[in-house]
Formats: sequence, C-alpha cells, structure tokens
Amino acid sequence: MNTMMQSETKNAVSAMLDATLDEMEQLPQRRQLKSTADALAFILAGKAIFTLKSKATGTRYTYRVSRAKDKQDLFFVSVLSGPDNTSDYNYIGVISNRVFRLTQKSSMNRTSKPIIAIDFAVRHLAAGNLPEQLEIWHEGRCGLCGRKLTVPESIERGIGPECASK
Repeated sequence: MNTMMQSETKNAVSAMLDATLDEMEQLPQRRQLKSTADALAFILAGKAIFTLKSKATGTRYTYRVSRAKDKQDLFFVSVLSGPDNTSDYNYIGVISNRVFRLTQKSSMNRTSKPIIAIDFAVRHLAAGNLPEQLEIWHEGRCGLCGRKLTVPESIERGIGPECASK
C-alpha cells in the first residue's frame, strides 16, 4: 500500500472513530442502582425507565413507571414488550403506598414473569432490602424529569441535581 493510500485510510478510520465517540457522548449513561434508597427513590420519582435483571438467570425486563397527575402516591407501571424502547410498553398495574398491584386494565396476570419480577423488586425495596440476586439499571435519564444525566453523582443515583434538591 502506498503512502498516500495509507494516509487516506488512516484519516478515514480516524474520522469514523471521532464520529463514534461523538455519538457515544450523546447517549445517556446507563448505570446500575446499587443502594436500596437510590433504587426506590428513582423508581418512584415520576418518570422512571429502568431494567430489572436477574443475576441467576440473566432474564431482564424494562419498565416505565409514571406518577399519576392528580395523586402523589399513585404510579402507573408498564413493561417493554417490543423492539421500540420508546413506545412498545404495555400497562401492567400500579404502585400505591409502595405496593405493586394489578388492576382490571392490566395486560398480564399474577403469574406472568414481568409481574412477578416487579412485585418482587417493589416488595423488597419497600422493606429496605435490595436483593443480592437482582440488578436495577436506570437508562441514563433523570427519574423525575426525564432529562439526560451528565453529573457523575446524578448518574450514580439516577436523579439530576436540580430534581434531587426538590
């Protein structure tokens, strides 16, 4: 390969890497929530999107939990059920008083694995326990307002600095 071709190839590879790094900087930074308090605060913040992952089986489910507009302690829970991670969510129940429950409009029943998983997580977190076999990952956006997290401490807890002070 001549020197001119090597230089062109090197420049093309360098440009691709720069573009990839720029794209990566624009992505929200996913993070595992490692404390019970951070996990529960994130889930009940009002606009939470998170993934529960079993360390034992590797099974994971992604949920969206939104606060009801007219009730402070009522949250609607949906589970990701398709390839579009912005709109393929199905309503599965509510969290009220730190308890998950099904409703008449729930799209799954008590024996569905996503129901078992969210019920298990909420029960344990409400009791002050983050189970060893469970990982909880936020999607890099504030659980309260939905904005991209950029401050390291905010990325760790899943709540932005302005929202954390509210």
